[in-house]
Amino acid sequence: MKFVSENIILSDKYRSIWNILYWILAALLLLLIFSNSSYDFRIRITVTIILTVMSFGVSYFINYFLIPRYLFNGEIFKFLYLLLFSVIFSVWINIMAIIFIIWYTAYHYPLSSLPNKTDLILLVSGSFLIILFAAIVHFIKETYTKLIERNKAEQQKMETELKLKEAKLKLLQGQLHPHFLFNMLNNLYGLWMENSQTTPEIILKLSTLLDYMLYECDKEKVPLANEIQFIQNYIDLEKLRHDNRLSVKFDYPKITDNYNIAPLILFTFVENAFKHGANKSSGKSNIAITIIVKNEQLNFEIVNNFDSEKSTATNGLGLKNVEERLNLLYGKKYMLKVENDNNEFRVLLHLDLT
Repeated sequence: MKFVSENIILSDKYRSIWNILYWILAALLLLLIFSNSSYDFRIRITVTIILTVMSFGVSYFINYFLIPRYLFNGEIFKFLYLLLFSVIFSVWINIMAIIFIIWYTAYHYPLSSLPNKTDLILLVSGSFLIILFAAIVHFIKETYTKLIERNKAEQQKMETELKLKEAKLKLLQGQLHPHFLFNMLNNLYGLWMENSQTTPEIILKLSTLLDYMLYECDKEKVPLANEIQFIQNYIDLEKLRHDNRLSVKFDYPKITDNYNIAPLILFTFVENAFKHGANKSSGKSNIAITIIVKNEQLNFEIVNNFDSEKSTATNGLGLKNVEERLNLLYGKKYMLKVENDNNEFRVLLHLDLT
């Protein structure tokens, strides 16, 4: 904050120096225009000072009042009206001042050489050229400054939105981890209560899954092949927990290209199928998963049956979470369809992998 304040002070200081230099040069230019040595020097100096002061006042009024208040706010008619008024008023003041100076000189110094009309018109016209140049320079400078400020504001806005997006993604991904762990711990507790011999193997496979979730899933995208392997490991783990009543069919292609996908996007649907299907069904459970990758497009389909008396198969935390993540990461580059009909739950997902 201190650094910014010092920069502002230095900027104002340099601007004041440039303004002083500009108006000194403007006064010298007017004096040069009014350079006829036959005219009384007192008239030349006095008229030059008055025109310079008036030009400075008009220029200040235009640059620091009319331009920022009306021109930059789109009020063009008011700007032109007040600009015309200020020009006419300054011309009137200049003429009155010059007439008074000439009258005073002629009255008190009758032998003085007085300027002619042509030179006076040229001098007044020169003062307005100085005003015009000052206004144009100020307008260009302020427009450029506002453009930089607007670009900076837009960049800061984009950075803020990006940080918010990243924070929301982290939050959503963080919700998945405890959600998954809670389900698996419940399952492990049930197996331990049953004194299942598969418990050690399940714990080992679970550690592999957790390793992937903790150390790979903190990225925005992961290799599609890794995500598919993770799903396969999870299916193998679930098969250890269930008997022959569970039938899982998982069809997927061999991934040879370097396709990437948001982590746990597909897995959430798979976990949901086991949670509301196999885990709550006392009869035959069927889960069919199909992944097709073609022309940088991924088509994912998962179908599972469920017991309507024990599970509603509605969109829970996992599905709501994945929909939010899809919106954040893929925008309009995905299509999701969820169907629930005749004790069968179906999810169709189309993703653009480009």
